[in-house]
Amino acid sequence: MAPSMEAVEAELISLQAEEQDLDLELDKLYSKAAHLCQSESRSLAFLGEQHKQVPGAIRKLQETLQQTSGVADELSFRVRKLDVVCSRVFDALKLVDDLLELRECSDQVMKAITSEDFEQAARFVSRFRACQDSLPPGTDDATVRTLTEAERQLSAIVRRRFEAAMAAKDTAGVSRFAKLFHPLGLASEGVQKYVEFIQRSLAEKASMDIKRQLGSAGAKRADQGPAPYAEALTSVFVAIADIVQEHQQAVEQEFGPENFVVVVRGLLDEADVQGIKVIDKFSKDNSKVFSQQFANSEMRDVGAVLEETAMITQRVQQFNAYIHSVARNVVDLIEDKASFVSNLPVGHCPHDGLPDTKLLHRVQELVSSYVLVEQNFLLQSVEKAVTETDCLDPDDPDAFTTTLIDEAFYIMQESMMRSVTTCDINAVCAVVNNVNAAIVGELRQALASNLADSRRVYSNWLTHPKNLVVPKNGEHPLASLFLDQDGKLRSPLTAALSWPHSMNNLQQCLENLDKLKETVEEAFDEYFPGEGPDKDKHEMFRHCIAALAASKADLEALHSSQCKDGLNILKIHLRPMLEPLDKLDYNISEAQYADFQVNDPFAKAFNAQADVIHQHIKAVLNASSAEEIMQQMAEQTCRRIEKAALSKHFSLFGALQFESDVRAICSFFTSVSEQALRHKFARLFEMSSLLNLESLDELRELCSDLRTWRLTSDEMQKLLQSRVDFEATEDQINYLLPK
Repeated sequence: MAPSMEAVEAELISLQAEEQDLDLELDKLYSKAAHLCQSESRSLAFLGEQHKQVPGAIRKLQETLQQTSGVADELSFRVRKLDVVCSRVFDALKLVDDLLELRECSDQVMKAITSEDFEQAARFVSRFRACQDSLPPGTDDATVRTLTEAERQLSAIVRRRFEAAMAAKDTAGVSRFAKLFHPLGLASEGVQKYVEFIQRSLAEKASMDIKRQLGSAGAKRADQGPAPYAEALTSVFVAIADIVQEHQQAVEQEFGPENFVVVVRGLLDEADVQGIKVIDKFSKDNSKVFSQQFANSEMRDVGAVLEETAMITQRVQQFNAYIHSVARNVVDLIEDKASFVSNLPVGHCPHDGLPDTKLLHRVQELVSSYVLVEQNFLLQSVEKAVTETDCLDPDDPDAFTTTLIDEAFYIMQESMMRSVTTCDINAVCAVVNNVNAAIVGELRQALASNLADSRRVYSNWLTHPKNLVVPKNGEHPLASLFLDQDGKLRSPLTAALSWPHSMNNLQQCLENLDKLKETVEEAFDEYFPGEGPDKDKHEMFRHCIAALAASKADLEALHSSQCKDGLNILKIHLRPMLEPLDKLDYNISEAQYADFQVNDPFAKAFNAQADVIHQHIKAVLNASSAEEIMQQMAEQTCRRIEKAALSKHFSLFGALQFESDVRAICSFFTSVSEQALRHKFARLFEMSSLLNLESLDELRELCSDLRTWRLTSDEMQKLLQSRVDFEATEDQINYLLPK
């Protein structure tokens, strides 16, 4: 539909009104734009004028800066001139002060020398020396000449008086004049003189002590202690420690800590001289021992020499640690350590400024000789203990061992402990290796030899059943073993004649090995702390001491083997008790079963005889050996019964009787054993369980349990088939058995 005329006119009027509004808006915008253009034009014109003035302002600023720079240069020049003048004034004032001070020193120094106030004179000379280099040439030549002459005279007097004090052994005088070397510029010479005095004093004191303690001819005095050489050496070290305590503070204050290190070196040099003198005399006086030309009769003396050698080595090691610790603490006080280290002689340690001493090298040579003598002494002593002095007490039933083990281990422990006290870890490791060699060598051979020899005698003696019975009157259960064919006591009576004593010796050896290892490790940790100088070598000792464990394992294997041999000897009385088992028929009726319950076929007799054997070995053997023999007896008995069971036929009542026999024997062994052994009867109990089944359902239920069988499938099938009254085919049984 076309719009009406009225609508068109109304729309036209509306559009005209909008046009008028737009025209008004455009007029406003134009006016505003014209105003902005005029404003910006004026701003640009102003900026143009300002820009024209900038070059002139810059030229004016440059002129101002140039004027300011000139003024600053002038001012700086005047300040520099003032500084130069001030410096010259200061130098002049200092020169005046120095001249006045020199003149005062010149006026007083000769008076101090004349009045023997050498300390004051030394202070005057020291002040002169401090400012001497700063004086211009020709300055108050008379004063300088006076002070130079005073320095020369005072230096000569100090040297002369110091020498006289040393000659007179005047400690106070030596200390007084030693302190004057430093202010006279003679510090190095003073330290050397001081060291000379200390060495001379130490040498005289050490010589007196050595002569007093050791004598001059090498003959031992009646009042000497057990270790005179070690004591003589100790007196030298104590004297050095006293000197350090007495003089360290004074020397460090007067000469500086670096010069006290020089004093320590001098003390070490004298320690070398006196210490080597003592050690050489010790080696000479005991040359027979160190050349290993000694007989058994002299073993006690050899032991004393080894003890003193260990003590000497220990004292030297301890002194060496002490003196190096003192020097390290002194070096820590030195401020210019780089200069100190650079000036050290070749071969001196930068941490303490000390060299390796000749005494330490001499002691290392002594330790080498000590190790060889210790090895020879150890072997001879152990050999004597196992061959000559071994003794058995036939009257004491509680004495299970002979003297062999106690003596041998006492010797070995003394040897190892002695080596530890040397404080030389290489010596310790060497001796530990020697002891281990003696254990696996001489001692093991002696134990094995005694066991072999005594086993034959013991085996023959045990053929008589009466010898198994333990006497009730408190007599020795082996009393008749100690008698010869004529009824006389055998002589000598040693472990080689008694297998039980030899076994007890072997078991005691195993126990003593653990104690020996523990004792030596404790002593080692005491003498060689974890953070000590030898901490890097601790692993070497641990490796050596661990070898004892391997030796113990070898002896344990020997012990186990001997327990089996002992059981074989004892089985001659046990074997007849198991012979009825071979002929025993387990295919029995209910009446026969009832009769067996009253008249046991073999188990009671076996247990009774086994108890007799147990009482015997308990009376003559140590608990560990007796226990192992009973363990092995139980194991062999089980295997014997297993073998017999697999060869027999069973009725249900026979199976019940078999289970009763097994439980009776297991109960006996359980009651006499300290360790668990029921597991040894596990196969027999499985056999009983199978033999007592009455139907396939019971077999199915038994095999359905989640358990691990010790019997093989073939053995299980054979046992079930040996049941004469078990109704099942081979295929049915085989189907149910675990694969």
